[in-house]
Amino acid sequence: MPAPAPAVGLVLRAYPRRWRERYGEEMAALLSAREPGWWDLLDLVRGGLDARLHRLVRPPAQLVAAMPRREVVMAVPVPRPYGVVETKPIGELSRRAFMRRMLGVGTGILALEFIGGSIAFLWPQLRAGLGARFSVGTVADIVAKQPSFASGWPYAVGPARSFLINVPAAMELALGHEASVPNPAAAQLLALYRKCPHLGCQVPGLCDELKRFTCRCHGSTYNILGEKLKVGPAARGMDRFAVEIGANGVVVIDTSQYTYGELDRQDPKFLTFVDAAPYDRRCK
Repeated sequence: MPAPAPAVGLVLRAYPRRWRERYGEEMAALLSAREPGWWDLLDLVRGGLDARLHRLVRPPAQLVAAMPRREVVMAVPVPRPYGVVETKPIGELSRRAFMRRMLGVGTGILALEFIGGSIAFLWPQLRAGLGARFSVGTVADIVAKQPSFASGWPYAVGPARSFLINVPAAMELALGHEASVPNPAAAQLLALYRKCPHLGCQVPGLCDELKRFTCRCHGSTYNILGEKLKVGPAARGMDRFAVEIGANGVVVIDTSQYTYGELDRQDPKFLTFVDAAPYDRRCK
């Protein structure tokens, strides 16, 4: 089956300009005398790739074999006039040019790897980190998994890297009172980011002794609502994420809505909540 003429013409136009200048007329005459088939088209494509990649000016092997034989005439050497510079054959690549080209290719590959790695590192992980919305379950589901949540103990949400706080029950817990709030509203829920604002260490869970959070790296201490207390080098309280309860009753932590913690003013009168422990105490 013959190959489509437009496809053959398109492949020929893809050859380098020097190749077309040297072999174009001869190849056109050959194709007009012989109706090219699909194998000839593949041979033309192979020859085009070879001409582009290796810069060797030579026609496709299969079609060259079909060219009529010519009588070989031995050329007589002609003395070269003085001052005439011998030029390289068309398309021949010197060693220096080859090394320069390979150096450029290697540099380009390294640059692409660096750019690709940087994009992969900086691109926000919307499905596994900041910027995503995490469904925690209904309040009843949370209380079923951790009954102490109704009494004020924080519920750790690993995928969102946060603590979910039942605010009214947590305040009573930190004051040393017993309370039970099994069904808090969305406005009574707080999501604290577990990353310490100082240097980014992960903040551990609430300590039993003081009902406070203390970073193990440098000792920054926060009350049960994430407000910065006296101890530690952190300049602000724990950061927060938005919390909402959907129409289906599912609690959702939206890490795309990010609020910085309040600045540490080194005075308890600026706190919105003062617990039962001394201001300058930290967890052991």
